[in-house]
Amino acid sequence: MSGSLSGKMKQQVFAFSYKPGNSLLHRCPAIVKILIVPVLSVLIFMLPVWFSFGMIVLQLVVALALHFTLREIYSDLKVVFFYALMLAVVKLITLLVGGATGSWIETLYMLSKLLCMMQLASIFLRTSTSLELRRGFEIFGVNAVSQTLSLFVCFIPLVSKIWRQTEQAWRMRAGKNSIKKYAVLLPVFFSVGMKQAWNMARACLIRQTSSEQI
Repeated sequence: MSGSLSGKMKQQVFAFSYKPGNSLLHRCPAIVKILIVPVLSVLIFMLPVWFSFGMIVLQLVVALALHFTLREIYSDLKVVFFYALMLAVVKLITLLVGGATGSWIETLYMLSKLLCMMQLASIFLRTSTSLELRRGFEIFGVNAVSQTLSLFVCFIPLVSKIWRQTEQAWRMRAGKNSIKKYAVLLPVFFSVGMKQAWNMARACLIRQTSSEQI
């Protein structure tokens, strides 16, 4: 029983969590990636959509070359697919009631740019540890802005991990997918998340205080 339990825990995939490796991107200094991501983000939204399509293919090839599994890739991008499904349902309902749905082509272009951005975030976070990211932001100075950005970026994969672990505990107790599940788990999720955020904020405050004393 314990063996199967540990096996299930090992199979868990957390969105945007660090994936160990020795690739060029893994060895690339965090500060370089921190500077490149905003530049690429601006290019994705400013350049024609063909650039986004090309980046989607290129980033998929890079992700597979970095040995990201299809499950890991999907866990990082599934929010875009859910958003696309929601938009499709809304447009279909609007069409049925005779309302203006807007251009489907423009919606597709917008989704492609959003998917491209999520791929970029996935590669960025899966090839950088939390410590590397914190040290990268600290190059701009140990201040409130750099600490806030560091906390925000590092907290993204942590949120996914907290939810998946909470959901796993629910399944271990034979819990079912229902409204009751979210009524029980959401308070626990927010409680654990707030505690983790508090611990991270305290750690950053201690580092900032120590740096000022030096």
